[in-house]
Amino acid sequence: MTGSLHCLLLWLVGGTLNRNRMNDGKDGTIRIGTWNTALRAPKGEIGENIRGKLAAAECDVLCVTEGSEGILPDRGHVIDAGEDWGCPIKEGRRKVLLWSKQHWTRHTYACLEMSQEEKESHKGRFVAGTTQSASGERLTVIGVCIPWPDAHVRTCRKDRKRWQEHKLWLAGFEKLRCRLPESRTVVLGDFNQTIPRTRAPKEVFNALTAAFASFKFATEGAFFDCLMTIDHIAYTRDLHFPPSSIKFWPKYDDGLYLSDHCGVRGVLREPARQPAGGRD
Repeated sequence: MTGSLHCLLLWLVGGTLNRNRMNDGKDGTIRIGTWNTALRAPKGEIGENIRGKLAAAECDVLCVTEGSEGILPDRGHVIDAGEDWGCPIKEGRRKVLLWSKQHWTRHTYACLEMSQEEKESHKGRFVAGTTQSASGERLTVIGVCIPWPDAHVRTCRKDRKRWQEHKLWLAGFEKLRCRLPESRTVVLGDFNQTIPRTRAPKEVFNALTAAFASFKFATEGAFFDCLMTIDHIAYTRDLHFPPSSIKFWPKYDDGLYLSDHCGVRGVLREPARQPAGGRD
């Protein structure tokens, strides 16, 4: 099928994963982080600073938005949302990249219930894959970069009103949500809204909460380190993110302006595994 008949969404259907478990599989936790790296080049003082911070966090899964593969840690596995993400398109840049210590498996599938405009809003801004969790179970991870309020308003196509492209993306995701696994799933990346609402119009915030109705947000609320973040980690309700585990990568470090976003990371805890043999 042609690209116009697909959502360009990447997905896991199966396959053999590396059996070396995250964190050696000892504590049932997974370290997860996301950061919009503001298109910083991997080489140079700023890019090397960001790259060092991402590596030092020793995450099991990372989502980088507005970045490039070279800024991610070595010895991992990367999938991305493709090159069709903006203007001008420059080689190596991506809106969304997912990195994991373990292998990914994915495929593209049709999502014909989306309108053509909704499909276009997702191009380059959505990538999904499944990797292996600490317990050896699958973990579905979705990386997103939801359009900013002025996407295609005064630049690029110049055919949108403020927040229009953002709302189209959310409408498409709400239709897609019924196809997503209802357990062991994490969505992370640049959401371009604070939670709770601050600057977004009420109708736009309501669209966000409707699209992610089946998820909880580890990054909801104000934080001392970064006030209100727009980079978020959402997760299905069978998982747990202790609020005390949330930490941030800074916008500034030692006089360097790293990004216009704070990065956020935390420790996800899986549900307890049910004993074999069923009920007594």
